[in-house]
Amino acid sequence: MSTRASHKYERVTLTFVPTSDERSFRHIPTTFRSTDRTYEWRHFEKLDYMMVPRKISNKEIKVDMFVELQAKGKGAQTQKLIENFVSAKIRTDWLGLKLAGISKASAAAPPEHDYRRGTIEEILGAQLDR
Repeated sequence: MSTRASHKYERVTLTFVPTSDERSFRHIPTTFRSTDRTYEWRHFEKLDYMMVPRKISNKEIKVDMFVELQAKGKGAQTQKLIENFVSAKIRTDWLGLKLAGISKASAAAPPEHDYRRGTIEEILGAQLDR
């Protein structure tokens, strides 16, 4: 059992609009690890996060982001940290995507350590060039 099981998590849904840039579908936000086909936890500033693509189309991309805040005083601070995270990533790692919205954080059941879902390729139904 994961040590994370006793922690509280929050989930936000990030909505992106792909631009006409062909890179849009090559930089889908995800924490998928292809070696063991699981989504992993990563760290940014004061939060741990896991990103799982939920919907990918030519009109919008929705990604569930599970977060665990590493500092006291949650609530509005969580939203601000997520906004800072998205702002930093969209300029550097998520090329070809434009942010359309961030849902309010809500309590979420903790995803399992080996939370499995289809790869981006499986969601799109095609192989991506890397």
